[in-house]
Amino acid sequence: MYDQSLTAYIMAAAFSLGFLMLAALSSSLIKFEGGNNPGDKQKRKVWFWVLGVLTPVLIFLVGFFFIRNGIKVPSKQANFTMHLGIATGIGFAVYILLGFILSRIFRRGKIGQWF
Repeated sequence: MYDQSLTAYIMAAAFSLGFLMLAALSSSLIKFEGGNNPGDKQKRKVWFWVLGVLTPVLIFLVGFFFIRNGIKVPSKQANFTMHLGIATGIGFAVYILLGFILSRIFRRGKIGQWF
């Protein structure tokens, strides 16, 4: 049972970090806009939050349809599903927390405009 629950948490951590790197990449690809009403800050925020919403959705879907279906014992499936739900919430929290920390570290850069 320990292997399945650990798999859920490792998968959630990997997805959270991967989507955070994708958010940083997308932020760096959005160019600074000049003028009186630039929209680049809003675009960076939107992409950060869109990827933030996709993070728990994909963690749960991949875990449920690919990993859970490979487990044959019903009690182990139920245990994995419980840990998958917890890992999904933790993965979303890690994404938001690390995103907030990065936006404060790189306050003057493009990543600093996430919040």
